[in-house]
Amino acid sequence: MTVDASPGREAKGEKSPLLPQEHDAGAISADDGGGAHIHRSVSWVLLSFLILGEIAGQGVFALPLHLGRLGWLAGTVTCVGALVLNNVSLRIMYEVSRRLPDCRSQGDLAGTLFGTAGRAFARVVISLYLFSTLSAYLNSLGRTIMNEMYSTRVCLPAATAAALVVLIPFAQLRSYGDITSISLVSFAAVLILVGLIMSASSHVERDATATTSFWPPSNLVDSLTSVGGFFFASGGGQCAFFEYLSEMERPQDYHRTLWLTTPMLLVLYFGTAATMYSRFGDKVPGFLLDILPFDSTRLLGNSLFFFHIIVSFTILNTTLLRGYASYSVTDNSWAAKREWGMMSAVVLGGAYVVTNIFSVFEDMTAALGALLVTTVVLIFPPVYLLSAARLARGGDASVESGEGAEGGGGDGIGRGGGDSKGGVGGEGGGLGTATWVGLYLMILFGMVVIPMTVWGAMVRLIHDAQDTAPPFSCGPCVTQQCIEQIKNVSSIAMLATRDPGAATSAR
Repeated sequence: MTVDASPGREAKGEKSPLLPQEHDAGAISADDGGGAHIHRSVSWVLLSFLILGEIAGQGVFALPLHLGRLGWLAGTVTCVGALVLNNVSLRIMYEVSRRLPDCRSQGDLAGTLFGTAGRAFARVVISLYLFSTLSAYLNSLGRTIMNEMYSTRVCLPAATAAALVVLIPFAQLRSYGDITSISLVSFAAVLILVGLIMSASSHVERDATATTSFWPPSNLVDSLTSVGGFFFASGGGQCAFFEYLSEMERPQDYHRTLWLTTPMLLVLYFGTAATMYSRFGDKVPGFLLDILPFDSTRLLGNSLFFFHIIVSFTILNTTLLRGYASYSVTDNSWAAKREWGMMSAVVLGGAYVVTNIFSVFEDMTAALGALLVTTVVLIFPPVYLLSAARLARGGDASVESGEGAEGGGGDGIGRGGGDSKGGVGGEGGGLGTATWVGLYLMILFGMVVIPMTVWGAMVRLIHDAQDTAPPFSCGPCVTQQCIEQIKNVSSIAMLATRDPGAATSAR
């Protein structure tokens, strides 16, 4: 089956933006069925670190708080379950790609299965998800700069402007092959940072009133918000799935990346969250970098975090812009670079404005994340596979054969047996009864989880919106002096609940 790569582009004889205009003889390539070559230079190992760089963003440093809100039982189940569901979601996407091998993006896929309206809907959802995440990353970069300057107060608009200057050259990277090496270094930076936090936390005295709980100790709103926090931290890989696959040396090795990334994320996520929760209980900091002392350790830790978020931003920015570029990502012409530079400037400028206009920006991104991340992870993939299976039953030859992704290497999703064509299973690429049931259950689970987590995030957003600051305000004070004052006030308030006379003396 010939798949329309993008509306109007192939009809004019133009190449897909994901396909190089000139074949590099030194690179591994594959024919897409139409004579054009796909630049394949990314091994499955390097792709694993690219996916780790995308998924393991800033969420890992807030997971101890979420574990504390959910308690040991619900927190552990949610952490493991979110990672497993994301793994299954990506395996489903791989099975879809084997049935529709000509698709080069989720927009192409949705257009093939659901027509123009489906293509538009998928592009809007994914673009909104990517842009909101990029804006959240810019906000984090600005706050990191503010944390670095802990002896002098720096306002958020100035800090995010400085972050933009650093981001500009990284935002010009177009091919994932150009990002894989720095994504490996980025993940190493995360591991070093976690080590620094663990070491620093061992010197912090545990609050005498801190407790841990087996059952969820928080109210329903906080619990649902934390469920969304785990899904936000664990979800990823779907938006750029087809683009990742198009640059792999051996696309049939994709399932190997999942065997590497999911266990690594589980060890990192749950290991960090469980260690810090057991150490600080329900008094664990909402953001782990706050544990670092006001010395060179804090400077080093924030610098490592800054670099990691820069790389995460670069990966998602590339994913977003590739969907709109009219030139190949390997086209080194001035026109191609100019177009990419203009688009990246629009994204960076838009993220800067959004970040500084809304004082409840973090709550807004949490609400959008609760809606969009779970939709992209839990709803889109099973709907795609069910629709592709129905299309196969309609008699389309290439879909029935289960060809795609250079064949083989499936992960067992499907009917099984047949001609051993990997995960497609069986002749005709049909789905077994158990797979059909599993896909519908996944959709049903998503339809239950999404409104619950969105409701929790919206309640918090409405509550925090009662105390809003004007656009482009200075933002929170994170200097050493401000933080110590807040700690002193909290200590006095806690002392007042035990001994009012002592609290008065402390003032």
